[in-house]
Amino acid sequence: MKQTFRQSMSWLHTWGGLWFTWILFATFLTGTLGVFDDPISHWMRDKGRAGEVPAMSAEERARAVTLAQDYLVRQAPRAEFWSIGLPDEDQPALRVFWRETEASPFQKRNLDPASGSQLKPGSARESEGGHHFVHMHFELHAGTAGIWIVGAATMAMLVTLVSGIVVHKKIFTDFFTFRPGKGQRSWLDGHNVLAVLTLPFLFMITYTGLIIFWATYMPAGIAARYDGDEERYFSALTDGPPPRPRQFVEATVAPLAPLMLRGEAAIARETGFVVVEHPGDRSASVRIFGRFDAEAESDRLVGRSSGTALFDAISGEVIDVQQPNSVRGGTVLAVQQTMNALHFVRFGAYPLKWLYFLSGMAGAAMLAAGAILFMVKRRKNAGNEFGSATAGVYRVVEVLNVAAIGGLLLACIAYFWINRLLPLEVAERATREIQLFFAVWLATLAHAAWRTPHRAWCEQLAASAFLCLALPLLNLLSTGDWLVAALARGDGETAGVELTALAFGLLFVAALRQLWRRAATADARDKPLPDATATATGG
Repeated sequence: MKQTFRQSMSWLHTWGGLWFTWILFATFLTGTLGVFDDPISHWMRDKGRAGEVPAMSAEERARAVTLAQDYLVRQAPRAEFWSIGLPDEDQPALRVFWRETEASPFQKRNLDPASGSQLKPGSARESEGGHHFVHMHFELHAGTAGIWIVGAATMAMLVTLVSGIVVHKKIFTDFFTFRPGKGQRSWLDGHNVLAVLTLPFLFMITYTGLIIFWATYMPAGIAARYDGDEERYFSALTDGPPPRPRQFVEATVAPLAPLMLRGEAAIARETGFVVVEHPGDRSASVRIFGRFDAEAESDRLVGRSSGTALFDAISGEVIDVQQPNSVRGGTVLAVQQTMNALHFVRFGAYPLKWLYFLSGMAGAAMLAAGAILFMVKRRKNAGNEFGSATAGVYRVVEVLNVAAIGGLLLACIAYFWINRLLPLEVAERATREIQLFFAVWLATLAHAAWRTPHRAWCEQLAASAFLCLALPLLNLLSTGDWLVAALARGDGETAGVELTALAFGLLFVAALRQLWRRAATADARDKPLPDATATATGG
């Protein structure tokens, strides 16, 4: 029978949404947690009681840069890239980064800013903190391949949003309709209400997520005009100096400390980072970045420069200076920066961050409800879409639902526990935390495959509830800090993380109780009735 347009959109919405729901739930959940990446990093690095890092004088900054340059010359004299991060409130150590070639991974070391000696593991609580959730959100910790995977899922999200509007012809009625305790009907109502409630947010966050990586997803223009050289394209776009290709002529980088002081004088701002391109080559350049002022940029959609000064790293000649609070790039870059600010909520301070957080969680719940609804419908009325393999396919979908939703929730809260339980002296500690996060997530997949769906949901929710509710106790036992102490000293970031964990713990307990009640009701309904003849004869 020929389908109507709305019926064909229903098929697209159901199946197109299903195959991408698991990735989309991961990006929505981790992206929503990433809204508060700085408070999460603050908690994970145990900064609550550390106090403020004293400001460094110009002489102390110059000495620190000299010590960092000496270390890099010893460790990576012919690297493709050097970077020196000066101590700040978030990172009290002197940080050095380098990359041997463009294809090599970045190397990082923490140094003592007074002596230049490498800090041993355990001297600080190394952690990616909330940045782990941000990277998980847009690249799944898989680099360019991850960006493409998320991009494909994001396009599918736009398709399912449009097809969902077509399918739900009573979309405004759906906003006011929720019938609890009705099984499949309740899941559909919940899915619809959450979708309609957050529809403007969902369109905005999905569209801007694609636009941010437009140069990756739509490289044809750059390939045609600039032979695929993105660095040259962006230099032209921002009216900056063209990139300096490597000349393969050995040369010694000039002392960086005097260049840093000259750069600070040129932009009238303290240095945050010193970056050297092609150290050891005649083409080497040094860029001095002024320290970023987050408060000054918190209410702006178009970000302004923190100030940069570019020098020839061999001769010390000034190549380019961009003053702080200036904007380059014209309309094109302003649009891209606006999209970036909208997506990553770079403005509006905490009130808007909480609005994004609640909207993002509602979007994640909408995706979860849709995935669960798919299986609730098919448990009652399974079709034969895959022939003899239909039961097996649905079993795989059920397992993926549990692991992608319940398992990811468990892995996210487990990440906080890993941060407190992993010994401080572990080498590459930040990387180990992320590896263990994925190990926990993979374990939830094995658990979901081993247990029945109902038991898997209950056990993973119970584990998540316990880890959330016990997080403040874990922090007290592992660091000596606790929620009341954080509130007393006005440390809203530490307190906010733990109060939010408690709120999620209570939410998981409520969901668990609902699951148990439904299981008990189903058992009572499915229990065989006593035989009437046997009852009458007393048999």
